[in-house]
Amino acid sequence: MVRITVRFLSIARLRAGTATAELTLSGNILRDAILEIVEKYHIRDIILTDDFEVRPWARVLVNGRSQEFIGGLNLPLSDGDRLALVYPYAEAF
Repeated sequence: MVRITVRFLSIARLRAGTATAELTLSGNILRDAILEIVEKYHIRDIILTDDFEVRPWARVLVNGRSQEFIGGLNLPLSDGDRLALVYPYAEAF
């Protein structure tokens, strides 16, 4: 188990209904954490593909750094880590 802070930015924030959440997650691997978070806040469709990869235009930051450059989805998380989930594009209305 790991305790983290999650920030939702842009459209992810609107869809999640909150800007920040303090969560205790069952696993400590980034992939598992993301799956748990996106299901809980109903934002899976904007953050993950059907193959459970981060969408090309979505961003997952761990302590301010893109997950792509610090270990990818297999990155181990520690208590106190900060995640940011970003979906930077707005839909046309």
